[in-house]
Amino acid sequence: MFDINDPHQDFKTYDDNNVFENAWTMDKIERKDGPVWVMNHFFVNPDFDLEQELDQEMPTALLIAKKSDIPVWPLDPIVIRYFKTHPAFHSIWYHAPY
Repeated sequence: MFDINDPHQDFKTYDDNNVFENAWTMDKIERKDGPVWVMNHFFVNPDFDLEQELDQEMPTALLIAKKSDIPVWPLDPIVIRYFKTHPAFHSIWYHAPY
């Protein structure tokens, strides 16, 4: 799981055969308007389904944002697209383009 007090969140997922599926990180930074979770790149093994991996992992980002009451600033275009097409993420999206 995760430690909400850790400013560096690091996630790696492997399948039952110990084959890498995906990895992603979030770092808590301070900005003039308050703290923000910066979500870095989302890496996914090309042998796995991207949308399925996102559906599996993004609820964790949502939970961290809600538990900490700190928005998420996604930097990866894949994650930005996911946030854009999943309204549940609009309320936690820092610097949303709308």
